[in-house]
Amino acid sequence: MSQASPEEQAPEGESPRWGWVTRSLRTALSLLVVVFVVYAARELWLRWEGREVDILLWPVALSVLPLLGGAVLMAWGWTRLVVHIAHRRVPVKQAIALHLQSQLARYMPGKVGVPVVRMAGAHRLGVPARTLGASVFIEVLSSMPVGAVVSLALLGGVGMPLAEHDMEVVGRWAAGPAVLLAFGTLVLVGVDRDRFPKFALRLLKLEGHGPLCPIELPMVHVGYWATWAVHGLLLGYAVGASSSLAIAGMGLYILAPVAGFLAVAAPAGIGVREAIVSIGLAAQLGPAPALAAALLSRGISLLADVLAWGVAYLYLRATQQRT
Repeated sequence: MSQASPEEQAPEGESPRWGWVTRSLRTALSLLVVVFVVYAARELWLRWEGREVDILLWPVALSVLPLLGGAVLMAWGWTRLVVHIAHRRVPVKQAIALHLQSQLARYMPGKVGVPVVRMAGAHRLGVPARTLGASVFIEVLSSMPVGAVVSLALLGGVGMPLAEHDMEVVGRWAAGPAVLLAFGTLVLVGVDRDRFPKFALRLLKLEGHGPLCPIELPMVHVGYWATWAVHGLLLGYAVGASSSLAIAGMGLYILAPVAGFLAVAAPAGIGVREAIVSIGLAAQLGPAPALAAALLSRGISLLADVLAWGVAYLYLRATQQRT
C-alpha cells in the first residue's frame, strides 16, 4: 500500500480520528444539497408553466461558458488567498477542485455549507481546517463589495434604459451594505495582520506578517463578476432584448447574486436573485420575458455549479485512487 503524500496527511494539531466525522458531514451535506437542488428545480419548473416567451437557444447555451470560466477564476483566486494566509505551498489543482466542489453547497440554508466542505477537505491541502474556514470569510469580504461596486457602476453607466425609479430603489438598498463590505475589504487588504487581535490569529492559525488579503484577490473578483455580466448580456439577447437593453441589464445579473448572498435565510439567494432581475427588466422588457431571463439565469448558474462539482469530484476521486 502506498504511503499518503504530505499534502494529504492531516495538518499539525488535527487528530486523524476526526476523519470519520468530516467524511460523515460531507456525505450528509451532499445528500441535503441534492435534495434541495431537486426541490429548487421543481419550483422553477412550476413557476415557468403558463409563460409563453420566444427564447433563442444559442445564447442560452453559450451563457453557461462565462460562468464556468468565472468559477475556475474564483477558485484560482481562493488558492492564492490560502497560500497567502497560510504561508505554505498547496497543491493548486486539488485546491481549485475543492473550491469548485464546495460551491454547490451554497444551496444549503444558512450559508454554512461552503466552509464545511472546504474545512472537510483541509487534509488534502495540508492546511489547518480553521485556516480554510477563515479563508472563506476573507474571500466573501473581497468578492461581495467588489460585486456591488461593479454592478452599481454598470447600472449607473450603461443602465439608463432601465426604469429610473427601479434603479433608484435598487441603489438605495444596495449602497449601505456595499459600503460596509468595502470597508472590510480595505481593512483586509491594507492592514497588517500583526494589528489584529492575537487571540483571533491563534484561533484561526494564521501566521506570518502582512495583510490578510492579497491585493490580487479583489482584481480576480473584478474578472469573476465580469463573467456574470457577459452571462447576463447573452440571456438578454436570448429573451428578445435589444442590444442597448441587454447591455443595460448586465449589472442586474451581478447585483442579484450579491443581494442573494446578503439574504442569509435564502439558500444561494433563491427568490431574491429572481426578484431583482425580473423587477429590473420588467419595465422595458415586459414581465414575462423579464421573469424568463431571471429563471434562465438561475437554471444556467445551477447547471454550471453542477458541472463544476462533477469535474472536481471526478478529479479528486482519481487523485485519491492514485495515492
